[in-house]
Parts: sequence; structure tokens; C-alpha cells
Amino acid sequence: MAEAYELSDQLERAASIIEECGERRALLASHYDADGLSAASILLKALTGRGFVVHLLILEQMTPSSFGRLQSLASDYPLTLLADMGSGSVRELSKLKTSVIVLDHHLPQGAGGGVVEVNPHRCGIDGSREVSSSGLAYLLAKELLGEKAVDLAPLAIVGALGDRQDVGERFRLIGVNRRIVKEAVEAGLIEERIDLRLFGGPARPIAKALAYTTDPFLPGLTGDEGNAVAFLKGINIEPAIGEKHRTLGELSKEERRKLASELVKLMLKYGYTAGEAERIYGASYVILGEAPDSPLRDAREYAQLLNASGRIGSYDVAVALCLGARGDLLLKAINVAAQYRSLLSKAFKCVREEKPIRESERLMLVDLRGRSFLNERVSGALASLLLPYVKSGKLLLVALDSPDGVKISARRADGPQVVVGEVLRKAAEKVGGVGGGHERAGGATIPIGRLEEFLAELERVMSTGA
Repeated sequence: MAEAYELSDQLERAASIIEECGERRALLASHYDADGLSAASILLKALTGRGFVVHLLILEQMTPSSFGRLQSLASDYPLTLLADMGSGSVRELSKLKTSVIVLDHHLPQGAGGGVVEVNPHRCGIDGSREVSSSGLAYLLAKELLGEKAVDLAPLAIVGALGDRQDVGERFRLIGVNRRIVKEAVEAGLIEERIDLRLFGGPARPIAKALAYTTDPFLPGLTGDEGNAVAFLKGINIEPAIGEKHRTLGELSKEERRKLASELVKLMLKYGYTAGEAERIYGASYVILGEAPDSPLRDAREYAQLLNASGRIGSYDVAVALCLGARGDLLLKAINVAAQYRSLLSKAFKCVREEKPIRESERLMLVDLRGRSFLNERVSGALASLLLPYVKSGKLLLVALDSPDGVKISARRADGPQVVVGEVLRKAAEKVGGVGGGHERAGGATIPIGRLEEFLAELERVMSTGA
């Protein structure tokens, strides 16, 4: 309970800074993933609701070049807010000639005078599991707008699911996220149900649902509707009757049980752990204000659309969706998501066939540098998809080319027992880069030509802790 009061104090302080800002203009910087985009959109609605004109900037990581962009813009605004980033850079941010508020759920580093930081880790709440940056943005919106901010709760849930914070029993949201779910359910905005977690839910044609599902990634099915049709026929489930495609909701109970069982077998065959394979069945969060046939009705599907748009670089599309745009723009987002699934499928195939993998005692590196069809924004998604294939006790790294050097995304499952964001930060700083993240996931950007040095330094930090 004390932790909740402390977080509330942080939020009240941030809200007071915003309310005391005489000139209603603000610079808002956020991350490009589903959580960052949801957080940015919630803050946009909250700030404009309080009379602010807002300049939105989407960044990939707080690299020197990103900070330079932020610095060049911040001097023109009396208020600068950062969402889903900033807790690792408070010293640098304190140098900005503007009031600075940070809402971040990544592991914090140090302190910066003058920076108002809202971070759950600062008050004993696990920001990796219990609340994401979009949840923090929602709580701040409630401070600014009162109870009418509850309409923004579904976006906070979308952001949390996009950051894979569904770590409770049957993959439910927990902690502060659970409180937000409760508020959304009581307001008639969200329905929580237990079901097969396939893209589109009960209303989507079953072959398309399989082909469009990326969480979990279904090897051989995700991104390939033809293979999905063949898979269904192979387990004696007809994907269509005549010209009419069957939906998940139209399957019999026996067919649904068979489908769930065969999908688990498929994932186990491709190296998933039993726990990862079971992600196919669990809690779903239905956004009741969206049309029954809309891809935005299922909160995880919504998060996938945002992630796809962000990682492809269509930030404007993602934010417009969050702000309520539909129609042609939603169709554009659906097309972007199809491109993204195809890209992930191609990358997954590249890893399986070309095996660009190096292993050491503590590390497994998937080196995808030089693949022109990939951009650095997909490194985190690839790391999450490949994690089930990593031997216990090793840290998975995915390396891609980046305009700032080499982008590294890291994930760990059961081991090694290190704080991923912390070891990445220490190793990256030793080679002139930047890094950070969560307990089990993180990222770094390092200069070109320093990868081998970085790997050696990472091994050393993991073994010594220093």
C-alpha cells in the first residue's frame, strides 16, 4: 500500500508541474513500440484537454543523436515530457532549458536535479510486470482530467499487453495494470475472457487468424495463410464450408480443443518451452467500444497493429488510430501489419536456414547485420520471437544495423540470473554506447566496429557483476 501512495505522490507532483505551466505549449517525446505509442496518445489527449498545444516526437532510443534532436527542440517549449524512456538519462535531461517530466517503467539510473521522474521502480513497484508507461500516462491523465480519463483505460491496457506484461495466471495483467483493468471493466469499456488467443478473436476467419497471430509466433503459420489452410485440413478442421470461411467462434468445442492441442504440439516441435506454448490459451481483453469485426476490438490485436506501425516507421498511423481515426486509416494500418508479419516471417526463415548464430558460455548472438530487408526497430520483436529457442542459462542477443551503429536487443528466460538492462548499460558504456531496459529484456546501441569488444565486456560484466 505504501508503494501505491508513493507512486501517487510522484504523479501528483508531475500533474502540478503541468498545471502550473503558464504558457500552454509542450514537447512530448515517446518510444515507437505499442506501449510508447499508447502512452504518447494518452498524454496527447490529457494535455490537449488541459489546453496545451503539443509537439510529438517519436524516438527509438536515447542515443546521442536522439538527445541532440530533443535538445534542439526543447528550448522552444516551457515543458518537455518523455514517455517510455528517459529514466536512464536523467542527468543529461536535467541540462535541458525547460521543465522536464519523465514517465518511464524501465530501470532507473541515478538522479537529475530538476527532472520530475515518475517511475514505479522508485517506489518498489515492478515496472517490468505490474505497470507500463501507458499505465503511468493513464494515471497522470486521471490527475489532470479526473474520472472522465477512464475512457483512456483501454489504451493503457493495449500498451501493457504490447509490452508483454500479461504475466499473471492464464496470462492476465497484474498489479497496477489489474487496477486499470478493473476500472475499465466497471466502466463498461473492457471485457476479460479466457479463450484461444488468436488474432481477431471469435469473428475472424480461422485460417486468417492463424496467419495473422504473432503473439505467440506460430512457426510456418504466421504470415502464411496458405500454410494455415493446409494445417487446418491436416488436423481435420475444415477452414471453409463451400465459399464461406469459418471463424473461430463457429468451431465446435471438440474442434477448438483439437486446434489448441495441435498448436501447442506445433510450438513444442519448434523448440518452444511448455510455458511459452501455453500462451496460445489464456485471458483476452475485448474493447467493447470497437465494432465486432474490427481488428481493434481485441486489445492484443490492437497492440500488434501499433507495434507493426511503429516498427515499420508509420508513427503517424499508430497515433491517429489511438486518437480515434478509423476508416481508410485503419485499412492502412492493417496493410502495414501484413507487411510487418511478412517481414518477421522472412527474418525467422533467415535465422532457421542461414543460422547466423554464435554461442559462448553465457551468450547466444543472432547476428543479422547486413540484411537490408531488416531495420533496427524490429530487433526487439525478433529477440522475443527467438527466445524460446535459447538454451537455459544463456542471454539472447539480436544484432542489426542502425544509423547510430549496431542495435542490440537482449532477452532472457530462466537464466542467467542477471538484470538484463543493467548489464547491457554497463557493457555498452564501456565501448562508447548506450543501453538499458528491464530485468529480463533490454537494448543497447554501440558504435560500428565495437561489437566484439562489447560482447567480451558483456561476458565480463555478467561473470563479475562489475
